[in-house]
Amino acid sequence: MIPATRSVMNLGTLLSQTARRFPERPALVWRERTWTWAELEARVDAAVAALRARGIGKGDRILVHARNSNAMFESMWIAFRLGAVWVPTNYRLAAPEVAYIAQSSRPRVLLYDTAFRDVAEAARTGAGDALELVLAIDGTHSGEARSGEARSGEVRPVEMRYEDLVASQLSDAASVSAAGAGAPDAVAAEPAAVEYDDPLWFFFTSGTTGRPKAAMLTHGQMTFVVVNHLCDLMPGTTEADASLVAAPLSHGAGIHALTQVARGAMSVLMPSERLDIEAAWRLVERHRVTNMFTVPTILTMLTRHDSVDAYDHSGLRYVIYAGAPMYRADQIHALEKLGPVLVQYFGMGEVTGNITVLPPALHSEDDLEMPVGSCGFPRTGMDVT
Repeated sequence: MIPATRSVMNLGTLLSQTARRFPERPALVWRERTWTWAELEARVDAAVAALRARGIGKGDRILVHARNSNAMFESMWIAFRLGAVWVPTNYRLAAPEVAYIAQSSRPRVLLYDTAFRDVAEAARTGAGDALELVLAIDGTHSGEARSGEARSGEVRPVEMRYEDLVASQLSDAASVSAAGAGAPDAVAAEPAAVEYDDPLWFFFTSGTTGRPKAAMLTHGQMTFVVVNHLCDLMPGTTEADASLVAAPLSHGAGIHALTQVARGAMSVLMPSERLDIEAAWRLVERHRVTNMFTVPTILTMLTRHDSVDAYDHSGLRYVIYAGAPMYRADQIHALEKLGPVLVQYFGMGEVTGNITVLPPALHSEDDLEMPVGSCGFPRTGMDVT
C-alpha cells in the first residue's frame, strides 16, 4: 500500500522543541563559555534567516571544515533547518581529500576554520562555480561581505565572518523587536518541509578505492537513529545529563550529539582539538558528565592515564565505544577503573551504528560472565540474519 504521505519532522525541530522546554538550561559548553538552549536557538535562527535571504535552501550543500566549536555544533542545526545537506569533513584530512569532497558534493556554502586556510582554498577550487558564500570561523576578515575578481577573470564567492553573519541578523531582529514590530525572522527560520528520504547529511567515510565515500543520511532515517540510540545506548537520558564530546563532531560524535539535543542534555566540548586526557577528566568532574562517545583507542587512553584516579567520574552512566574491536585486556582495565558503564555498539556509516549493542549488563571483568568477542544483540527495530 502506498503511504498517504512521506512527510516527516525536520530533524532541526529537535533543537526548537528542547529550547521551548528548557530555555534557560545550559545547552553547550566550550572553554569558558556556556550557551543556554534559548541562546543556541536564537543563533541558529539568525543564521538560517540570513542564509535564506541569500537564497540558500532545501537541497543545497553546506561544506564544513572545522574543529569542534560552537560554530561547528550550530552548523548542523542550521543545515537541517534549511532543508540543506550538511557536509562536514574530518579536519585532519589533507587538502586534496577535501577538494575531492567539495568537487563531489558541489556546496553553495563553505564554513571553515581559519586554521585551515590552505584546505579551504582547495575546497573552494574543488567546488568551482557552485560555491557562492564562504564563512570564516574566528577569521581575520574585515567583517564586510566581499566578492571580487580573482585570477583569469574568475569571480570569487562572497566572503565574511560567520559571527558577523549571525550577529547582524540578531541585531536586526533585536531592533525590530524593540520597536514593537514583533519578530520578522520567526517565519524565515521555520524548518523546511521535508520527506523521509530527503538527505540531511553526507556522512563521509574512507572508501575502499582510496577516496572518501558518502553515506546519504536522511531526515526519516536519522529520526529513527536518534530514538534507537536513546533506547539502546543511553536509556533514561534527560535534561539532567551531560555529555563530553571527545571526538570530532563531523562523524560519530555528531550523531551522538543529536541524541543529547533531543533530550535536553548539555554537551561539553573539549577546549582544543588535542586529546588532553587530564582536561577530559577535569571536565567530567566539573560538569558531572554522565555519558560520552569514544572509540576503543580513546577509551584506552582515558582509562590508562594517571588522571583517571585524580578526578571524580562517579557520575558516569554510559561510556559508549564503537568503530573498532577492543582488546580484552583494555576492556577489563576500563571496567576496573570506571565500573559497569561500558556500552559497545556495532555498525557502519550507512546505518550510523544501528546494528548491535552490548550494554553494561553484558560487560564483565570475568570471562565466564561476559560473552567475550560478541557484538551483543540486535538493536531495537533491527533484524540481523
